[in-house]
Amino acid sequence: MGLHDRDYMQGDQAPPGLRPERSGGLPFSMCTLLIAVNVIIELIKYVAPGAWNAMAVWGHFSTSEAIFQLGFWRFITFQFLHGGIMHLAFNMLGIFFLGRLVEDQLGPKKFLAFYLVCGVFGGVMYLLLNLLGAGLKLKIPGLLMNDPSTPLIGASAGVFGVVMACAYIAPNARIQLFFPPIPMRMKTFAYGYVAITLIMLLLGTNNAGGEAAHLGGAIAGFYFIRNSHHLIDFFDILGDSRKPKPSQGGRERPRTPGVSQQEVDRVLDKVKVAGIDSLTDKEKETLHHATARQRRG
Repeated sequence: MGLHDRDYMQGDQAPPGLRPERSGGLPFSMCTLLIAVNVIIELIKYVAPGAWNAMAVWGHFSTSEAIFQLGFWRFITFQFLHGGIMHLAFNMLGIFFLGRLVEDQLGPKKFLAFYLVCGVFGGVMYLLLNLLGAGLKLKIPGLLMNDPSTPLIGASAGVFGVVMACAYIAPNARIQLFFPPIPMRMKTFAYGYVAITLIMLLLGTNNAGGEAAHLGGAIAGFYFIRNSHHLIDFFDILGDSRKPKPSQGGRERPRTPGVSQQEVDRVLDKVKVAGIDSLTDKEKETLHHATARQRRG
């Protein structure tokens, strides 16, 4: 998936709260960190192939390893392994061109949770279709009949979730593919891409397992970008994220005044129906304040 530019992040096509800015005090974006980690892991394949093979054996996802061997960590680790330079390049291009829009909307920590959860759901979709197909031997189009030990690797499920999020945040933003150079709206690109994925899954193509993961990631992205508050507990393994965090001086950080949730919902509904360009300056400012408040929260 190659994208010509990021017009949707420039000028007046994105409200202030969705324009790129370094948030959370990080010297780099979470998207940059994800790309760096994926690239480093791929480089290990060529610098220390033995070490990479061990990582692949330990980290790939498959029905047999994840369920029968209780390798639940594989729902995360398979997302950082790739089958080659081109596989890696297409996924990282997706994060590079589209991920920052979603990160600026959610904030870096919640964006990481969003991305990983979409990948997890990709693994879950693959698992369910493989259990129904190869396990129960159901002859239904779309089910996966492949060997339960067949490995699944790649960040595509998370990237598909990011694509679906962008279709919600900036549905009328214009993007342009490298091949062929056809400009289209973000939501047209996203839903068209998902439709192609579903067709390929139903036809049982050679990459049907990958298409199943793509579809699972897309479904998760569609849901969680609209219900991002459900991502708060993702990092509770590191501590209770629901506990309020005191600001400097022990005082609770004040909420942004003058922005009601009802007004924010109205503005978001308007964006969905008429696009970002339809917002007035006041409505853009409302969305900016709401985004800043969400990022602080």
